[in-house]
Amino acid sequence: MHRHPPRAFVRFIICTAIGLAGQSGHAEWITTVGPDIGVGGTVDLSFAGIGNWGTNLGTGRVNPNTGASEGDPTFGEGYIEPGLTFSRAFESGQELYGELSTVAAVTVGDGDPLGFTAGGDGSIDLEKASIGWRSGSLEDAANRAVCDLSIGRQEFDVGDGWLIDDGNFDAGDDGAAWLLPRQAFRRTLIGRMDYRAVHVDAFFLEADRDQENTAIAGSNLEYRIGEGHLGLLYFEVVDSDVPNLYAARDGMETLSVRANDFRLPTLADLAFHAEYTRQMGSGDDGDFDAEAWYGEVGYTFSTLPWSPTLSYRYSYFSGDADPTDFTRREFEPLFYGFDKRGWGTWFQGEVVGGWLLFNANQKNHYVHLSATPNDQWTVGVMGFAFDLAESNYLGTPVTDDHFGEELNLYADWSVSDNLVLSLAYGVFSPGQAAIEGVGDDENFHTLEGAIYLSF
Repeated sequence: MHRHPPRAFVRFIICTAIGLAGQSGHAEWITTVGPDIGVGGTVDLSFAGIGNWGTNLGTGRVNPNTGASEGDPTFGEGYIEPGLTFSRAFESGQELYGELSTVAAVTVGDGDPLGFTAGGDGSIDLEKASIGWRSGSLEDAANRAVCDLSIGRQEFDVGDGWLIDDGNFDAGDDGAAWLLPRQAFRRTLIGRMDYRAVHVDAFFLEADRDQENTAIAGSNLEYRIGEGHLGLLYFEVVDSDVPNLYAARDGMETLSVRANDFRLPTLADLAFHAEYTRQMGSGDDGDFDAEAWYGEVGYTFSTLPWSPTLSYRYSYFSGDADPTDFTRREFEPLFYGFDKRGWGTWFQGEVVGGWLLFNANQKNHYVHLSATPNDQWTVGVMGFAFDLAESNYLGTPVTDDHFGEELNLYADWSVSDNLVLSLAYGVFSPGQAAIEGVGDDENFHTLEGAIYLSF
């Protein structure tokens, strides 16, 4: 049964957005309580409207309760997240800090195409609640090792969000499965160390119930080079509930090596991104033998009008030719995110990445052209070609590996320091694998508009 937020709450969100949208400038407030104590406040507020046609290749929206087809959905989402921050500085350079926030989110209309949420889903939940201590600032790390230890509900990401970024799935009663307002891991213990170009994380993270309360423990090592870094990540799944949305995870070990935003000193407009991940180990429900990797190159034509950037990426996520045996060979995408490098990472395609394929059992070609006409506007076009790594779609056997192609267009308008408007259109043309796996052959279109406010 879905929890239905009171109408007064929905009206409050809408009226608040209208009132705040007309403001300009960054309204985050920070006040000093005594010489060494600071208290800050923020409010994040977002709304989205999404229309779809040819949904799920013509089979229609999936009802999350009955599994029945419900045609083409139109739905809206909204959320508000007020937050507080606290800091206490000491003469030694050490600092005690904390963060607290809550999220109120709602889905209205038909609900999303895959049935993660339905109209009326929504709740008010604690999002961040953490406290930490650090021995100094990042500026101090140029001369000495600086340590940071924090505990509680908080966000944590590694690299560009390829594996670890979003600790909450925002499904079901949470509401707002497209906007994804909840990002924090529900339980964490994180230690950090910075010294010159070296950064180290040691962490314990536990995700939300929609991710089977999966808990991981591991470490991350980075060597920073300019704005980018080289990195090495290792972690193990130390606990996970009975599989629901995902297959069994208990006992899985993950080793990953990456290069994020690597640039040559003599050619700063050329950027490289790459990561290779191996999943191994064994648990009560079977063994693990999976891999994924990607390589991406991008060039910014900085001397041309609008400074266009053209990039190409190939990504591979292993599949499982025999899902019935005791070894899982399909890659487990875990907690990947979307906000570190913008559109197309790591939700690959507004249609396919949102509703059809989820960074497992696929091979993707991706071309992205973006431009900035001025300081306020960013526009872009993205093209994807998808193939399956093994001849099955979410367990359904298919006779062809070609899944299809997708085209996305988008525009982001930074109206002010605290207001961004986004508009995107996507169309997916199915290949034989998608037609056989999903059960129909129509083109799948989506049109998305969103308002993001931050104060």
